[in-house]
Amino acid sequence: MPTNISYAGTDSILESLVLHTLPDFGEHGDGIINCNFLLAALREKKRFREVEGGLEFWKGLIKQENTNFKWQSHTDTMNANLQDPVERLRFAIKTFTGSIVINKLHEAQNKGRAMVKNFAQTLRDQAESTIPNNFNSAFWNTSPGALEPESVPSLISITPTTGTIGGLSRVGRLELQNGVSTTAFQMGAQAGVQAIKNIQIRQAVTANDMIDIFIMTDTLYAGLVGYLSTLNRYRPDERMAKLDFDTINLGNTLVSFENTNVKGGANTLTAGYVYGINSKHFLFEVLKDGNFIWNPEGFERVPLTLNKALYFWVFCNLTTNLPRAHFVATGVTA
Repeated sequence: MPTNISYAGTDSILESLVLHTLPDFGEHGDGIINCNFLLAALREKKRFREVEGGLEFWKGLIKQENTNFKWQSHTDTMNANLQDPVERLRFAIKTFTGSIVINKLHEAQNKGRAMVKNFAQTLRDQAESTIPNNFNSAFWNTSPGALEPESVPSLISITPTTGTIGGLSRVGRLELQNGVSTTAFQMGAQAGVQAIKNIQIRQAVTANDMIDIFIMTDTLYAGLVGYLSTLNRYRPDERMAKLDFDTINLGNTLVSFENTNVKGGANTLTAGYVYGINSKHFLFEVLKDGNFIWNPEGFERVPLTLNKALYFWVFCNLTTNLPRAHFVATGVTA
């Protein structure tokens, strides 16, 4: 009597089954992007940018005004000096890859359709857990390696008067130096809310160009939640709530946390730190043809083995065009 396994005797049928359960992640904001608060927040703020191509991501540095403009006597000589309006911060394009592998032995063991789909779904679940965890780890790495993207601590440094950013030296250049506050305060108290807002206002570029994202540890966030809930002033951000993120709105500022207990012992946000990000000057950029995609050609054979792999890749980096627009507060308690 015929069985339901006869159709699964060829590689092409197996590949079709597996690929059916592993769709392309699609446009920005789909798939794993909405598993990471930083990426999701930047997308909602329209700071998630796709680039057609290039050797690197570079940002014209907004560092100072044109010195040819001034108030003067009508008999004075006008300034006519050459200007460089686009001094560049350069960020190398970083590569993130992965693969889901089906072995010929797996094919032989999973002739039944339900078993093939169940096995493929398990592999996809594993990937969808691994990818955002790796990105979260990279974004909060205090000392990124040569192959890793810029992290929030590297762009918003606790020692902003030393080192380099985007290929330029921070030394002696205020526009390249983010703000740092070492004043101790309690996040879950009136004085703490006042302190964090004071830092935000002092760090503003203009009154309507200021830090609009606070990211802190889960402990500090819980302290703020408890304080505001007691006052019945806990108001979540509706856009982020649709993506299942727990957030707070403080005025026009989006407040949330990154988990310090991610799987795999990954890099996490430093305890007692609060990062203030001005999303107008902070972007996540990706190459168009390396935008969180699975290999559109499907499975490829791995030479000299019984494996076939479905590859995944992203070409990306975190960038800024004005380090001065951001800040980090240290020594904050819950």
